[in-house]
Amino acid sequence: MIIKLHKKMFFTVCFMVSVLTFNAQSALNFDKVNDYIQTPYAGVLGSANRTFEAWIYVPSSAPASNLAILDYGYSQVGGRNTFVVGGDRSLKFIAGAANVSTDADTVPLDIWVHVAFVKNGTTGYLYINGDEMGFASVTALNTPSWGDDVKIGERVAGGSILFQGNIDEVRIWDIARTEAEIQSTMNTGVCEDAAGLQAYFKLDEGIAEGDNTGVTTAVDAANGNNGTLMGFDLSPGTVSNYVGGHGLVTQEGATLTAAQTGATYQWVDCDNANTAIAGATEQVYTPEVSGSFAVEVTVDGCTVTSECVEVASLGVEDTLFASNLKLYPNPTSGNVNVTLNGVYQTVDAQLVSITGKVVATYQFSNTNEFSLDLNKFNSGLYFLNLKADQLDAATVKVVKM
Repeated sequence: MIIKLHKKMFFTVCFMVSVLTFNAQSALNFDKVNDYIQTPYAGVLGSANRTFEAWIYVPSSAPASNLAILDYGYSQVGGRNTFVVGGDRSLKFIAGAANVSTDADTVPLDIWVHVAFVKNGTTGYLYINGDEMGFASVTALNTPSWGDDVKIGERVAGGSILFQGNIDEVRIWDIARTEAEIQSTMNTGVCEDAAGLQAYFKLDEGIAEGDNTGVTTAVDAANGNNGTLMGFDLSPGTVSNYVGGHGLVTQEGATLTAAQTGATYQWVDCDNANTAIAGATEQVYTPEVSGSFAVEVTVDGCTVTSECVEVASLGVEDTLFASNLKLYPNPTSGNVNVTLNGVYQTVDAQLVSITGKVVATYQFSNTNEFSLDLNKFNSGLYFLNLKADQLDAATVKVVKM
């Protein structure tokens, strides 16, 4: 898929972070001073199977110490359910003698990340962005009924590891969700009566960066175990307040993509009372005119409407450059060839990893085609960002096998 970016952003933004940018829904910012949510929900108890899910955003400025996503239970061996980002930026589940951890530096910073913990029988699993990243025995896990109720952003009594950053879409299930099930709904909402869903904190009660001082409750959409906001300032701004969340749509220039794969889609016109757009039923949608657009995503019979996204009009020359790029073979196991729609005096290219790291830069002169050697790069998804002369930049997704 080929997309267009404003040229003034080409060398300042899209190479510093991932080209994909989630549009904001509401989430909560935790300041690691005294912010947390206290709920009246006891959590999944005993040795029963369970699944925790959340979207988190950990800033690079956060201290190198454990940051609690959620916790409940009692501070004894096997008695608590401390789900945290470690000081080494691993993802961890800590219950005393039943601990699971990923490798260090597996939780990306300064970007939204989906995280999950699953207890399935005697084994615990950790997932990052839907992929299994660690597992270990959790035979000793046995949560008592007399412990602390679920906290979001803090651990149970016996210590304090407050969260710093943003948290969104917290879900607790009394079933062991599979990797496929996690992937099937991590980029969209879930039905509030979904089988096994015990607690669902969407954290969208406030207006992002607005005056939310009147908000005191985090709503549990599944079972009404509403939480109380503790310590949040909620004054206008981005600290200790509601902020933009992970969103359901990615925007790449004028091209919109529903973040959730494997769903049913219907794009709508926000400027026309969310009227359905005829024929716009694919995961990817490129409007023909400027405006504001959203997508209805349906998974397992549950339909969620995304935020509205503004799309500006495109210049004719810029559109021709972006729409006529050819890249082959893609996927590739080695070299990839790029053909442009004309001869350009200067062509600048940068290859960016899925984490936003620039792994290679290239420059060509007086050409309409060139070849890149990708043999030395690991398998995975990359973004090839191209800028020709004074035209707006374009980006192509490249899959290295």
